Amino acid sequence: MNVIINMLYKLLVMTMFGALVGALIGSVGAWFHMAIDYTIHSRAHWIARWWAFPDYIWVPYMVSSIIMVYFAIFIVRKFAPEAGGSGVQEIEGILEDKREMHSLRVLVIKFFGGISSLGGGMVMGREGPTIQMGGALGNLVATIISLNKEDAKILIAAGAGAGLAVAFNAPIAGMLFVFEEMRRQFKYSYISVPSVIIASLASVFVMHLFMGDRHFISVGMLAAPAIHQLWIFIIFGALFGFLGWLFNSMIIKFADEFSTYSGFTFHGASLITGAMIGFLLYRWPDTVGDGFGVIHTILHSHFSLEVIAALFVARFFMTLSSYGTSAPGGIFAPMLALGTLFGVGFGIVVNYLLPWYDINPYVFALVGMSSLFAATVGAPFTGIMLILEMTGRYNLASAVLVGSLVAFVASKILGVTPIYTLLLNRTLRIAKFGVIEEERLEKEAEKRNE
Repeated sequence: MNVIINMLYKLLVMTMFGALVGALIGSVGAWFHMAIDYTIHSRAHWIARWWAFPDYIWVPYMVSSIIMVYFAIFIVRKFAPEAGGSGVQEIEGILEDKREMHSLRVLVIKFFGGISSLGGGMVMGREGPTIQMGGALGNLVATIISLNKEDAKILIAAGAGAGLAVAFNAPIAGMLFVFEEMRRQFKYSYISVPSVIIASLASVFVMHLFMGDRHFISVGMLAAPAIHQLWIFIIFGALFGFLGWLFNSMIIKFADEFSTYSGFTFHGASLITGAMIGFLLYRWPDTVGDGFGVIHTILHSHFSLEVIAALFVARFFMTLSSYGTSAPGGIFAPMLALGTLFGVGFGIVVNYLLPWYDINPYVFALVGMSSLFAATVGAPFTGIMLILEMTGRYNLASAVLVGSLVAFVASKILGVTPIYTLLLNRTLRIAKFGVIEEERLEKEAEKRNE
């Protein structure tokens, strides 16, 4: 009897702490969102109101982006390399006892660096910072109340899931992210699972208090494809298997290249990246930013296939360039934008070749979002639920399921390693050998393979 009482007591205590962690990241995540929005809108307002040279309005956009992008890259390189990128790989490394968590340092650098990188226009998402900050808050709470190592990991995982939930207003996707993406590191138990669930729910509840309830991707009613039309989504998903392979391969190459820069080269590359983003922000704003702006534009306007293709190529390159710098920011939102663009373009082609099917291209946009997520991250069910929660278009579940699962299987056939596994392995190699030694080892391995 005492054993049962002790088990119930521990379950109650851990779920309470899980709720606390969720509430904390719900608050921090809401402030993070609002601070980024304020930064973006304030800059545009200031330039429109005070800049007196309309023919040279690109100048303040470039200068401000240079400052913010450089600041974001520099503080990560100087003070907290573990806060670079999305940080998901760091959470997974901590759960595997391969990395250490520096909670306060990560919180500060991720919060202010993320505001600077995303406010500066970098093609990165808000979810990466909230996931890592959620894990850091979980570890901070565990440290304050002196939990043992295994219980601390529960709160770290719960905070990470809550971070995804608050980033997209998607509590079920937040839970699934931990259960599916972190399945190799997360230890399932009667305590850990409820703690993750309550943390995700609490984070979204608190976020609603600050920002209200809203779908992050607004799209009108879309008719679901007929059963006999689902074969198209098999082909569509298979294409994303290849795209996932290309994306994961390229993003590692860009990150490896930038990590070798030091001294003048590092400063120059950072400044050039900021200048490029600032110019595009003025000249072609849909090519930069986290991606929700271009998703909204694409889903509420009509563009030619040529424009969509150009946007896709530009955002693909800018995503690689931004994430490769290791500035604080996530990869999910930019991937959703790429999936949207590719999907709408594919839908236009399908309607041209098979006009009698009459499938709305926006259906392919939603399926494309989850399919690219499944192919690159290797967590298809998280991607499926993420899109359904963000859009509220549950009637498209069949098409989303087919496209995502085919994309996942195709990526496995092509030998695609999930992006966060690649990033964690890369982080561990650099931590062990350093950047220069890692390059030497890779070149030796290539020669042996030849």
